[in-house]
Amino acid sequence: MFGLRSNLRVGLDLGSHSIKLAVVEKVGPRFRLVKWKCSEIYTGGDAYDPEGPKKSVAVPQLMRVMGEIGIAPKKIKRLASCIGGAQVAAKEISSIMMTEAEMASSLLLEARKHIPLDGSETIIDYQILGDDPTESDKVRVLLVATTRKHYETHQDLLREIELKPGIIDIESLAVLNSYLIHSQMPEEGAAIFLQIGARKTNLSVIGRKDMFFTRDLPVAGQFFTDELRRKYGLDYQEAEQVKREQGMNPDIEKKGDTAEDALAVTEKSSMDKLGDEINRSLRFYVKDTGQTVFTHLVLTGGGVMLPGLDEYLSNKFNLPIELYNPFNQLDSRVPIEADNPYQMAPAIGLAIRGDL
Repeated sequence: MFGLRSNLRVGLDLGSHSIKLAVVEKVGPRFRLVKWKCSEIYTGGDAYDPEGPKKSVAVPQLMRVMGEIGIAPKKIKRLASCIGGAQVAAKEISSIMMTEAEMASSLLLEARKHIPLDGSETIIDYQILGDDPTESDKVRVLLVATTRKHYETHQDLLREIELKPGIIDIESLAVLNSYLIHSQMPEEGAAIFLQIGARKTNLSVIGRKDMFFTRDLPVAGQFFTDELRRKYGLDYQEAEQVKREQGMNPDIEKKGDTAEDALAVTEKSSMDKLGDEINRSLRFYVKDTGQTVFTHLVLTGGGVMLPGLDEYLSNKFNLPIELYNPFNQLDSRVPIEADNPYQMAPAIGLAIRGDL
């Protein structure tokens, strides 16, 4: 098995559709990719679980991936993984300077406004970003919160295969960590990041001088697959294949009458619904911050390979599109032949997290 030296860092993104894992090492000012793996969780005709993989499914698949990449879980000394979903929130706020205890108490009250209650304790972390440029007696604070139950469920899954949980980040920040290794934010205006996964699309807005904002949108890869299933009468595997190869307007025949036929006149397409969700979030951001200049859209995640999606978003928002390949940020000692490199952004951001 691959013995992990102390200077190697492992990033693990256990998604609802696939497992992404990256191993990097620091070489001078740059990071070098040592090993990586992306593997779908549902194989052999297994049905996708829209609620995310149960432990009975995720644990064996994670063990399989570790074996295929040649890593002994017990030998991993620096591991960073991520959590996400409705029970995770990140928000930038403005606060007067306080003692550490006062800040924690104040932010805990703020966090409870944003986290759905599940009967467990709310836990938080925060980072002071600097002085508030609009109010001299305040500072900018990035608040991250989740529930104790959600946090410990993630830890328990890792421990199931003898992984020490290590750093636990959130998906949106992991993507930004990856991007900001060697890329710069524009001097003026803000960039929009879309991490398009299976269950959700994470939208984040960031600029040099502007408030950080992030929100999960309910339209993502599985939403597109379900539209094809309804519209053309396909099973899950057929719809996935059609989506990847032909997009949302495939040249195929419908299998009999479908429920979509009755709704075809009035129902918006999945792409239009995604566009509406993005618009709604950006309007909220503009209202909250006054920033109206968006420089470009950065696309990451497994869903960005959907044919025609980048063109649709570029036309709808009249913005240039950057398909972000995180491998381009790294040197490499292994071949990189990835059909969809864009989905590796969180794992690579996590892998370098231990050095930040």
